[in-house]
Amino acid sequence: MLIKNKYTSELIKICLIYLVLGSVWISFSDRLANLISDNKDTLTMISTYKGWFYVVVTGVVLYYLLDKMLKKIELAETTILHNNQELVAAHQELEATNEEISQQYDELKSFIGQLRINQDRLNRAQAIAHVGNWDLDLGTKTMWASEEAYRIYGIEQESSYLALKKAQGLVHPEDRTLMDSALSRLIHYQDKYDVIYRINRESDGVERVIQSVAIIEHSEDNSRKILGVIRDITEQHLAEKQIRYFADHDAVTGLYNRRFFEQEISEISENADTIGILICDVDGLKLINDTMGHEEGDRYLISCAQILTESCPLNSIIARIGGDEFAIILKDVKADKITETYSTIQQKVGEYNLQTRPIPLSLSIGSNHCYSCGREKVSQALKEAEEKMYFNKLLQSQSTRSGTVDLLMKTLEARDYITEGHTDRLQTMVGEMAVKIGMNELEKSKLSLFARFHDIGKVGIRDVILFKPGKLDIEEFEEMKKHSEIGFRIANSSPDLGHISDFILKHHEWWNGQGYPLRLAGEEIPLECRILAIVDAYDSMSNDRPYRKAMSYPERIAELHRFSGIQFDPYLVPVFIDMLEEMSRETTLSAIVSESSKS
Repeated sequence: MLIKNKYTSELIKICLIYLVLGSVWISFSDRLANLISDNKDTLTMISTYKGWFYVVVTGVVLYYLLDKMLKKIELAETTILHNNQELVAAHQELEATNEEISQQYDELKSFIGQLRINQDRLNRAQAIAHVGNWDLDLGTKTMWASEEAYRIYGIEQESSYLALKKAQGLVHPEDRTLMDSALSRLIHYQDKYDVIYRINRESDGVERVIQSVAIIEHSEDNSRKILGVIRDITEQHLAEKQIRYFADHDAVTGLYNRRFFEQEISEISENADTIGILICDVDGLKLINDTMGHEEGDRYLISCAQILTESCPLNSIIARIGGDEFAIILKDVKADKITETYSTIQQKVGEYNLQTRPIPLSLSIGSNHCYSCGREKVSQALKEAEEKMYFNKLLQSQSTRSGTVDLLMKTLEARDYITEGHTDRLQTMVGEMAVKIGMNELEKSKLSLFARFHDIGKVGIRDVILFKPGKLDIEEFEEMKKHSEIGFRIANSSPDLGHISDFILKHHEWWNGQGYPLRLAGEEIPLECRILAIVDAYDSMSNDRPYRKAMSYPERIAELHRFSGIQFDPYLVPVFIDMLEEMSRETTLSAIVSESSKS
């Protein structure tokens, strides 16, 4: 618009110049012509020259003015073109700058996104490790804390800055002095700050164990910050506490272990007063483990530990120093106190055995004392106490084992697995078979004893398997098969049954070698076991069992024939059937004689 107005004014200027020159020339030239001549022809010629002169002059003037104006236009166009080029360059530069800014914005956006991801990863890593970080500006006393630090303290996070007094207020009162002292040493002496303390979380009041480690950072402006890390080590602390406990204690009974006991012995001073020593051994623990299972054996050990703890003074050292062996140190006691403790233990064992237990608890105990004991004297006293214990164990071991076996048999009968009269019927029938095949009295006696105790190993089998109404699955049958081995171990532990232990082990072997546990075949199986296999199967078929009803006589005989040569000795099956028929005839004859005598 400004350029257009400028050119319009130039045109108006030219026109005005042209008008002024034309008017002046017309007025001046006419007067000059009249002064020169009055001749008409001369005036006409002058007028012609005057016109041409005007045309030439005005042409020159117009050329000058138009040339000047065109130069201005050209200059303006050049300026405009230059300015336009500068504008284009500026625009391109702006576009490049804008693209760079856009790229930087994208990079910044990506960086912020990655920063958030890293922060999230850091937060999650801290949450997994239960580690939080914090810093404290010592000048402004402002404290910054991470998300996990807030979680550890159980404080709801309202901002990244945590009130120092609020955090300190959660520290357990007993640990506050320790933490303040460590912080003071860090600030004033740059001492190591590594503190373990307890807090009560603000959110739920739960006590947690915290470890805090910190250093001091000096900035260029001379300001100081404490940079710290806190970690929730509650589980680690409890685990370490438990490890320390089990380093000194027995896992089953909770008493001290052998390591601790030997350490106590080594620390006894030569100037100590009288030391009382008792060595106790649980009789028959192996038999209990083998028959009733290790869980039952552990219960006996725990009961023994409770008895010893209740019988001894509070400052006594009671330790389990072996599988079935306990040792007791009575500190600063007189000889009569050792005797009293010995008697108290025996009394409490007796009281314990009045309870209904499958096997009574029996302890062999040896005691001794030592005056002004050093290490050598204590070791000698321990040895003598152990010798006394072994002597007492030897005296009562035979009666204990025999009583234990009888109790196990009564336990089996009390569990109602052995049906009423089962043992008596077996003993009767195996006795008849012994006579039938010509056994002597000793062999008949062994066979009768074997018939009574052959299933004693079932005392170690669970009731859910013994009384299962349906067929046993593979795992259950594998457990049931163990009763032969359990019975073998029980019989071996008894002097009264040791000579039939081999029969008990092999009484489930089959003639064809498909039995258990040794898969013996044919005459590798003891004769007594082959006899009992037929008799026991026949009596089992004659009576109801949890998994089936009793079978008829013809069905029983058919079953014996069917498994002859497979499960049963094919030479003994006919002998047994003949024996049954003889017994049946004798029973019938006795009934007839009885009726005749009555009439």
